[in-house]
Amino acid sequence: MSGPDNASQIAYWNGPNGEAWAKVREKRDSDHAFLTAALIDRAQPRPGEHVLDIGCGSGTTTLKLAELVQPKGYVLGVDISRPMLGVARRRGVAAKSGAQFLEEDAALCDFEPQSFDLAFSQLGVMFFANPVAAFRNVHRAMKPGGRLHFACWRHPFEHLWAFVPESAAKPFLPQSPPADPNAPGRYAFQNPDHVKSVLLQAGFLAPEFEKLDARNFAGATPEAAAASLIEAGPLQRTLTGMDDATRARVRAAVTERLAREMGPGGIYLTSAAWLVRARA
Repeated sequence: MSGPDNASQIAYWNGPNGEAWAKVREKRDSDHAFLTAALIDRAQPRPGEHVLDIGCGSGTTTLKLAELVQPKGYVLGVDISRPMLGVARRRGVAAKSGAQFLEEDAALCDFEPQSFDLAFSQLGVMFFANPVAAFRNVHRAMKPGGRLHFACWRHPFEHLWAFVPESAAKPFLPQSPPADPNAPGRYAFQNPDHVKSVLLQAGFLAPEFEKLDARNFAGATPEAAAASLIEAGPLQRTLTGMDDATRARVRAAVTERLAREMGPGGIYLTSAAWLVRARA
């Protein structure tokens, strides 16, 4: 889930924020359940296959994939976050899973050539510092004709799960210059033409894109939704290092904005993803 010049990503995912993500694993799983189900359905892992799970985090997708390729299959989950991999390994032992986990950068890892039938990633590949080089490394690890399936977020204007709270928070945060839309990060793969170019340059064939939208539950009240989105959601990283006064102002603004989304069953916001597939 990283690339050649990835010291900042490694530091982030192995510091307090990586530990925080590991602690809210169940919340993340719930938020991304629609994505996990759709991505595994499209990838169709089969008994006996060898699968590479890129940016496996706390192991949810890896363990699900391992169940589907048994009894003779093999799944390797790769991530740079030691805290999340610790959770993944404990879960694997508890589940008596045959899944294996490796603390490594998938962009640089010396995988056995032509060893995987399926390369899979739920929201991991957008953080590659050099995506063409990273996908070339993944391509080398895949068997001829192997399948690549991954999910990434679409344009922030469509991904209201993050856009709504982040827009409310923005007036209270330090100004920053406009970001390169293709720079490593949450929205690096929002543009399908860019993603297609990356994959073709890396050696993959016939990239295809499918839109996936879901209305996700954020909270029963504006206060609960704001707390969730700040403490275990898209604003968690945005507010890293902010002082208490700033965090309080952001929480108030986000709560006020989310009140406008309140419906009979609580607050729901749209998540908008691409499901991407290609062949090695």
